[in-house]
Amino acid sequence: FEGETKTREMSALDRQEQYRKQLTADIAHELRTPLTAIRSHLEAMAEGLWEATPERLNSCVEEVKRLGSLVVDLDRLAKLEQENVRLNLTDVDLMETVRAVCGNFEKEADNKNIGISIEGSVSGIQADKDRVTQVITNLLSNAIKYTPPGGHIRVHVKDEGTNGIVVVEDDGIGISQKDLPYIFERFYRTDQSRNRKTGGAGIGLTIAKSIVDAHNGRITAESAEGTGSRFTVVFPKSE
Repeated sequence: FEGETKTREMSALDRQEQYRKQLTADIAHELRTPLTAIRSHLEAMAEGLWEATPERLNSCVEEVKRLGSLVVDLDRLAKLEQENVRLNLTDVDLMETVRAVCGNFEKEADNKNIGISIEGSVSGIQADKDRVTQVITNLLSNAIKYTPPGGHIRVHVKDEGTNGIVVVEDDGIGISQKDLPYIFERFYRTDQSRNRKTGGAGIGLTIAKSIVDAHNGRITAESAEGTGSRFTVVFPKSE
């Protein structure tokens, strides 16, 4: 048994070391992609090869926005993963928070012809409202991103005993069983060929899990390729 335990410990350490080595390469890749696009566009316009049209300038602006979003995500993740994360605990109505977040995504969902339905009951918890909002925002953003036009997203709020629960379910492309155990790890993407514009930087779910962990809650995912995904977040009503 001692030998098996050491083997498992070494396996876990090796895996963490691999992630640490990969982290620098992943950040460099995520930064390189938009920077390369901006440089090529600006050089072509500066050399007179391209006309500085509004469309091309807007393309550069979008790449800058992507860079900004990545930096914000990395900063937020770094703060969340520090020890003794401070939470500004207040009374939070999960249903009210869900409705507010869904309202923010109404235009984006309409643009993709995706329906969003909200159901369930009122559930009050003691939590950091801004961070709870971030969790729901990240889950809903992913659901919209990976749900094809004409699809549907269901958000359910439950009040069960000492917990408040939010379930975000979609009928999108789903996640394979081999990828499912790793989706909350930073920079993990189920399709490595996706660029940041399509697939994101692979930080959103990591941020969500860090926030939920800080609240002593839990977040789980169920999914199957081609049928959609269901994310369940359980927040304790009090710390």
